[in-house]
Amino acid sequence: MAADPELIKRAEDLRDRCERRSVLTHSLFLTPAEQYALKKAFSGRADARLVFSGGVPGTDRCAAFFLPEWYPDEDPAAECIKAVRVTAGFGQPGHRDYLGAVLAVGIKREWIGDIIIDGQTAYVLCMDSVLDSIVLDLDHVGRFGVRREEVPLSDVPAPVIRKKEVTFTAQSPRLDTVTGAMFGISRTAAARFISEGLVSLNYAECTDTDAQVLPGDTISVRGKGKGVLSSEGGQSRKGRTFYTAEIFI
Repeated sequence: MAADPELIKRAEDLRDRCERRSVLTHSLFLTPAEQYALKKAFSGRADARLVFSGGVPGTDRCAAFFLPEWYPDEDPAAECIKAVRVTAGFGQPGHRDYLGAVLAVGIKREWIGDIIIDGQTAYVLCMDSVLDSIVLDLDHVGRFGVRREEVPLSDVPAPVIRKKEVTFTAQSPRLDTVTGAMFGISRTAAARFISEGLVSLNYAECTDTDAQVLPGDTISVRGKGKGVLSSEGGQSRKGRTFYTAEIFI
């Protein structure tokens, strides 16, 4: 699936403004698929210092930052990303509840990053321009009243990412072969999922069973989960290649 040309055009405009004015420029929050598309589009380009940050390490949704030459080697998130701590008086609302409440205030999804939940407390990462709207207007999440206050990004806990490591051998790095081995299904079933459009390679739907999978690539199977092929190396006595992958649980 080709990258959205409007996404690439907006990023080119940000890069041009960064170079022309020697200032930091940034996008709104991007999905993992959009981030991957920009990484691919700007890979190897010496004219673009492109980094991604969502405010704290490990976030799914990040903004793309183009850095001028003078900018220090540090996370630029503090330039535009803020955090709001939202505490429910009773109960423990879920992610969908918090997101729905924020959107109901009139804020579009791309202005909101990850929402990290810790018991009765949630940390909403957002662009600085919508900070006041959340602090002033977000008084309920679902049926629960909430307190909210801005907090430093350093107070936000990193998302808890649970993964398990799997190792396997495969005859080739074909998508159907690797998908089957990673998720414990037959190659035939994996090929069927791929042909039905249920498999994404690097966040884009892929219906090509012959597509080659490389270390660092992400595979998602609808209803089965998501994993990253982390390494390959060595061969078994039968000539099959050893692979290691991390599956998100």
